[in-house]
Amino acid sequence: MKATYVVHYSEVALKGKNRPEFIRALRKNLKRILWDLEPEVSQMDGRLVVVSGGNEAEVSQRLRGAFGVAWFSPAAVAERDYQKILPLVIDAARATSGKTFKVEARRSDKTFGMTSHELASKLGTEVANTTGMGVDLTSPDVVLHVDVTKGSAVVYSNKRRGPGGLPVGTSGRVLHLFSGGIDSPVAAWLLMKRGCVPVYLHFYLAPTVDFALDSKISRLVRTLAAYGGKSTLVMAPFAEYQLATSGARGELEPSLFRRFMRMTAEALVPAFGASAISTGDSLSQAASQTLWNIAAFDQGALVPILRPLLTYDKEEIVTLAKQISTYDLSLEEYKDCCAIITRHPRTRVRAGELSDEVRSMDLQNLVWRVLEEATLVTYNPVGGVTKASPLGDAMAEALPLKGARADL
Repeated sequence: MKATYVVHYSEVALKGKNRPEFIRALRKNLKRILWDLEPEVSQMDGRLVVVSGGNEAEVSQRLRGAFGVAWFSPAAVAERDYQKILPLVIDAARATSGKTFKVEARRSDKTFGMTSHELASKLGTEVANTTGMGVDLTSPDVVLHVDVTKGSAVVYSNKRRGPGGLPVGTSGRVLHLFSGGIDSPVAAWLLMKRGCVPVYLHFYLAPTVDFALDSKISRLVRTLAAYGGKSTLVMAPFAEYQLATSGARGELEPSLFRRFMRMTAEALVPAFGASAISTGDSLSQAASQTLWNIAAFDQGALVPILRPLLTYDKEEIVTLAKQISTYDLSLEEYKDCCAIITRHPRTRVRAGELSDEVRSMDLQNLVWRVLEEATLVTYNPVGGVTKASPLGDAMAEALPLKGARADL
């Protein structure tokens, strides 16, 4: 049996003439999140009404992960008639364990026969007389909401907070450097909260891509896909970079590899229609993330570089990781590229010095050699379908950009 939920958005409502585009994206995302529960999503005077199968706990869990949702609640819909509204309000009151209540009524359609205040007062009197609950207009145990719109009336209580933000897909695509540690999945989640679609780029140390695909990296992407929908992961081998840079100066290793990751991401930006690159950097959390080394990382960048976690401390990042269910996965054993990078990096690498090292090792051509060996993985939470194929085969037309920006 299907149930009804009222869904309110907050930030989306501020988008002015662009609001319909954001609402369409939110409706599409809600249908995707509830895809196997036969959802129906309609718009009703500044709110959305979702009719879905599944039990309330399951639907609520999914709606809590829908970016753009300010709050939601199970609801009942009635005709715009006081006698039809009243029993639904009494049922909502009886369904709570509260001893005190108040009624909040709002009529967006002024043709309704009572004002909002008159409707709230009359309903409040009836609820008190019928249920014996006390009226408390200041701090009630439960608030009974009645929204009268042009076509119907919606009755609900027990509002539940959503994640807020903007619907995923409304802010474009971002190439996201993905390590599999605690930070980068949280950064991806924050990007999705601002409407971005991350395309994950991971450099694997494992002997084969199959080994890497069977690791926590895939499980982290699948977890994040619950928030962002169909997800794309590029798995790039680290081995060729490791061989090509075996003579690099040890104190430059972390910054050199980070610059190489950025260059690789830049090569993929046109193919995926991305507008920026993103990282899980937190200012001065590691030697490679000092302000000076971040400047060295950014020098010569072709597109903006986003750092959602820049001002977060580790405790704040861990708290978010636990909230979005990536923390335990991030702690799983997995040997990544950072494990073999020098433990004594310089905290103040000069950008020009790093660029000289990039040119001397011809890292621009190395980017293309690595991408020729990369694997493209897509995961669609609708049906739980995972597909993997050689990146070159999948993107033959998009990747013949060799030689571009050889000066980096």
